[in-house]
Amino acid sequence: MRQAVIVSHRGACRHAPENTFASLEKAIELGADVVELDVRPSKDGVLYVLHDATVDRTTNGAGRLSEMMSIDIDHLDAGAWFASEFSGERVPRLDAFLDACRGRIRTYVEIKEGDPAEIRDMLAVRGMLNDAWTFSFDQAIRAEARAKVPDLKRMVLYTHVGSVERAVAQDAHILEFHEENLHDQLVREAMAANLITQLFYAGSDRKVFENAVRCGVEQMNIDDMELFRRVEQDILSPAA
Repeated sequence: MRQAVIVSHRGACRHAPENTFASLEKAIELGADVVELDVRPSKDGVLYVLHDATVDRTTNGAGRLSEMMSIDIDHLDAGAWFASEFSGERVPRLDAFLDACRGRIRTYVEIKEGDPAEIRDMLAVRGMLNDAWTFSFDQAIRAEARAKVPDLKRMVLYTHVGSVERAVAQDAHILEFHEENLHDQLVREAMAANLITQLFYAGSDRKVFENAVRCGVEQMNIDDMELFRRVEQDILSPAA
């Protein structure tokens, strides 16, 4: 049994403000294999790395990102809310964020809003397309990605498709589980269908991590990378 690929959810979001260059750098420092990031466009069409529809929670500004101009977004403080030491962190533009990832860490781009083709092209021009994948909670965006950019790998949620067969029928590359539907039989079935298995879990319950390791989940989309690695080590290489 091999070590799981670590997907750092919104960067190292327990150590630095989520979806910032600081969280990206900390994720790389901690040994993450992939960074998960969220993408939305500004009013003038600039793609930014931001989870929420509004900037209220994670910056010193207020309002919907889609109603703000990039010149104003670029001046927001996206770090002070987390800790004073991160004051001055900015909401990253996607192009700059991808430049910082290139050759250092792979990318999982969750499209909150935006054109999948534009994101695909930004990855391709940097030679990052083969190691990246995408997902969206927006059904229309998922359908658009499947139709317009079939060479950009796509993930589906088990809670959306309900079966391995439906994931395959949707030409998915990755099938993501949550703790309530993670079972070893489903993992084996997905792997037999050549799907990459992934678990999303934002908590720190050792039992969830233990179950994931024993089920043989290939990728872990998580916040607590350090605890997972300790649990994984305990199971894969128990002390004599």
